[in-house]
Amino acid sequence: MRLTRRGWTVVVVALSGTLMAAAFGARSLNAVVFPCLVALVAAVVQVRRTGEPRIDRTLPDNGLPGDAGTVTLGFETDTPFTATVSDALPPGVSGEANAETTVGRDPVSYEVTYRRRGVHTLGPVSFVARDVLGLAARRFSVQDTDDVLVYPRVHDLSNRAKRDLLALHDTAESNDRDEFDRLRQYVRGDSLRDVHWKSSAKRDDLVVKEFSAENRSRTVVVALSADEGRADEMAEAGATVVLAFLRAGVPVTLVTPTGTLAVAPGDRRKTLDHLARVGHGTATPEEDPLVAVHATRRGTVVRLGDRDVPFDDLVTDADPSRFRDAADTSTASREVTA
Repeated sequence: MRLTRRGWTVVVVALSGTLMAAAFGARSLNAVVFPCLVALVAAVVQVRRTGEPRIDRTLPDNGLPGDAGTVTLGFETDTPFTATVSDALPPGVSGEANAETTVGRDPVSYEVTYRRRGVHTLGPVSFVARDVLGLAARRFSVQDTDDVLVYPRVHDLSNRAKRDLLALHDTAESNDRDEFDRLRQYVRGDSLRDVHWKSSAKRDDLVVKEFSAENRSRTVVVALSADEGRADEMAEAGATVVLAFLRAGVPVTLVTPTGTLAVAPGDRRKTLDHLARVGHGTATPEEDPLVAVHATRRGTVVRLGDRDVPFDDLVTDADPSRFRDAADTSTASREVTA
């Protein structure tokens, strides 16, 4: 606890009153010094009795770099008090997280902007509590933290790159498929390349070809690796490639330095959650990957089968496409657009 500038001013006034009392009599002591002392004692007692509040932090949805949202801090305390409230922000999240408020009454809200991929921790919350006259102050913090996820940027692939990815998958899958078995009605998740267009036109409804050896598309193995300091580039390229497969109805086995993740066409949020956390390192898939991404200081290279292509040659956008997909979440409304 400490006295504020206003509190020290009151101390000076009290000392001056004491000197005046010594020079001119005790009346000045009664008129000036006693009220000052009472105010100082009351301020100290009020600030010392300030208790740490319970905090309820409401976070914005997870998102991409550049996304903005609102953080709200709610407080519960036995006795409201005036304070300057500051919420600690990590380097990957920017905002003005300071406010003057009466803690225990109205909540505090502030805007944040996501700057960098990763898991970012907000908090703790620090307080500078003051008495009602602003004579004394006490600084303390509450170790209450919450995490937000910032996903890797997802870029738009060129039409040629999309065709190359699907052609690569078709080639790999053709070795595992038996002869055509029958036609059946299209269901969500079926690959569009299995649609029998002539029969669909006659029936005025989508029907797909089914093969005797399988009822689902062959899973694609995508492996991601990155040199130290290049995990963000790896995650961006990996997210772009994997989501392209998922949008085409192709399931993916994603192998990263963190581990292996099996994702189906409806698991876009699951994919991005994993890639938000992944760090640098080398992936070790159990089988040869169909697509391999390696991010180095010289750039990011994508191996498509037996050829290497710079990632920049596969994308058309300088700015990332936006993620706005509600899959696997009840609080967000987000989807990656192709």
